Amino acid sequence: MDAFFQELKRHLNFKRLFTYTLIAVILATLWAWFIVGGATENFMQTGCYKDYKGKAAIEAAAKDRVGTTGEMTEDKFQKGCDAFLHSLKGSDEKDIIINKELLKYAVYADTLVMEELKLRNMKGESTKDILHIPKDAGEHFYENEDLYYRNYIDKNAHNESEKALALSTWNSVKKPYIYYSGFKQWGEGIEHIMIFSFVLMIMVGIFSGSIIAKDKENGMDEIIKATIQGKKILTAAKIIIPLIMASIIYLCGVGTYVLLLMHLLPQDALNTSIQVSGKSFFAYNIRELLKKEFIFGAVGILTVASFSTLISSIVKKSSRAIQLSVLTLLISFMLGIFIDMESPIIDAIKMLLPGGMVFSYLEFVELRKFPLITLMGKVFYMPAVLFIINGITFFISTLLVTLNYRRR
Repeated sequence: MDAFFQELKRHLNFKRLFTYTLIAVILATLWAWFIVGGATENFMQTGCYKDYKGKAAIEAAAKDRVGTTGEMTEDKFQKGCDAFLHSLKGSDEKDIIINKELLKYAVYADTLVMEELKLRNMKGESTKDILHIPKDAGEHFYENEDLYYRNYIDKNAHNESEKALALSTWNSVKKPYIYYSGFKQWGEGIEHIMIFSFVLMIMVGIFSGSIIAKDKENGMDEIIKATIQGKKILTAAKIIIPLIMASIIYLCGVGTYVLLLMHLLPQDALNTSIQVSGKSFFAYNIRELLKKEFIFGAVGILTVASFSTLISSIVKKSSRAIQLSVLTLLISFMLGIFIDMESPIIDAIKMLLPGGMVFSYLEFVELRKFPLITLMGKVFYMPAVLFIINGITFFISTLLVTLNYRRR
């Protein structure tokens, strides 16, 4: 074990550990400042809060909405509908006359307009005069929500089993929805976990990509393996050390980022139903979505560490190993964030690439892609499939590192 701890001390020396940790914490602080410091509030692009920014904007909007947070009952939706139509003096957003009552029910009015847009697109109707929502839209909000999601499921489910599971999932969503001010900023913060995780993955790829290849170049591993049980101990060290570093980087990075958001943003906003800020038939609130995204990010970065170590065990030069690791991550990031194609091949590549689960998770939760799949006659949630695939990738990478390194 002495050889193991010596190897651990060599790769995780104070200077290197401090540098990686400091970079992760600084990035987390800057990212949190970007989300909170750049926060804005608005209603229909009217500029009603244009004089406020950051926490001041969130607090100003929250003050105007006192009495409307919590359960979003159809009575509140109807009041929002009445306030909105009373303030609408034309057919465009510039024709909206802002008043105290409208600001109080702004979230309800905005949600009703978005629902009208969803329903018209579903029916193939024109979106002209979209602001002129039905006078009784609030009274039928949840009825229309049910109509929309049932239609979505019916169109996208591949078989009756998928349809049944999707409907069961939708029926488990708590209604009335719940909302608290600040949910918009929390939603943006969760989406940015994907991008932030990518930056941290690059750091992990650089560290892990050189851990074996660099020792090959300077002959250090041959010296250690010449000692008693050196080969066995060194192999274990080369596998475990990148995972330790990946965990430290992720916890110091995303962990600090989330803690800062929890300190700076309203915590009751975490109880907001995710249906308020977008499409989804999953029974999550923002707090639950945050937890799941955090877990997926952790698994993703550990998979990247294992995969980059595998590359390092194959390639002779550390610079080439780092280049291949970073290139793989770039491809995974580009496919996950910027490529939106209905192609089974592209989808398979996105899922198989290390880190892909982090970039693909939200597109299934937010229904940009149908989140159910049938495999061997059984229906699975796609997020669960992503989790399993990354687990397999992690296991295979670790196994191949062991075989490659011990064979040498």
